[in-house]
Amino acid sequence: MLGTNAERAPAQSAPDVLLFGADLGEARSFTVDSAASRGWSVRAVAPTQAVFEQTLVGDENQGILTIEKLLRIVAAFREESAGVRVDLRALEIDWPETEEERMTDVTDRYRDNLGHALASLRAKWDARREDGAGARPAEQGETPGRFTPATPTSGASGTWSYAAERYAISRGCELTDRPTQLLASGPDWERHRVFCLGGSEVSVDCHYGDCTSSH
Repeated sequence: MLGTNAERAPAQSAPDVLLFGADLGEARSFTVDSAASRGWSVRAVAPTQAVFEQTLVGDENQGILTIEKLLRIVAAFREESAGVRVDLRALEIDWPETEEERMTDVTDRYRDNLGHALASLRAKWDARREDGAGARPAEQGETPGRFTPATPTSGASGTWSYAAERYAISRGCELTDRPTQLLASGPDWERHRVFCLGGSEVSVDCHYGDCTSSH
């Protein structure tokens, strides 16, 4: 228990993302570090949960800060066979730690923001995994963020090739030794060709690591 009153908030479906290949400790530490780097105050950390806060409304009088409203983000971590799933809930707390304290679940209101935060988290996680596995360095003269076609013989893997392969596996593809090819990419998306046993191929589009079949 974290002593945050988060467990008393109404349950709603929360946006989530899967950090492929992570264990519970890695996912928790990576998420906490990412939140702290973005200026969030880390209120509490437990084995399967972390809580972050920012002041929404406050007033300082004679050097004393009176907080009228907090935004509290509750991150929950759940182990799965492919990695750790992270979901985020948002709570607004009026007059925290006073007799007038009132907590409201605002996950739906902040759903888009939470989704962007999760997409960024997974993109950074996937990039770190690729770097650890020897990701392809940028070619001389390559401009980050531009549309970058890649020839089928280039062997370029891209940032989210691992996610593309996991998506292809979920659709019944048995991977071969042939490397997944990066066909094209933009600032926040990539298109991959995944090769399967029996000679079949799967074209996969990934947006911030969220993958689907290419049309």
